[in-house]
Amino acid sequence: MEIYNSVITTFKKGDKIPLLTDGKFDIYIGTTSTKVNGIFYEKAILYEISVTNKKCITSKFIELTYDYFINNNYCFPNRDWYRNHDLLKHEDKSRPCNYSVVQGLIKVTLNTKTL
Repeated sequence: MEIYNSVITTFKKGDKIPLLTDGKFDIYIGTTSTKVNGIFYEKAILYEISVTNKKCITSKFIELTYDYFINNNYCFPNRDWYRNHDLLKHEDKSRPCNYSVVQGLIKVTLNTKTL
């Protein structure tokens, strides 16, 4: 499954992205591009934390998390996995909220798609 494309077809602008704390959510805005640690990512998702705070999550962060999830008995990686991951550690450090957002994006997408 190409998870990034599935996510962007599942979510529509204004949809809630459930977070790890029950009842908490961020708002999906749409697709964008972003830069992390000087590296340009053409594919990313923009989401709103609050009226004045928006963040991005790269397709790479979503895809590698999904690969881990599929290959590890449908369990998400812990924070240390991101902190030590060569490709994701900078995004995790600058955008720690992506840890919760990626899980919400994947869970909602998988619940609306057949595996």
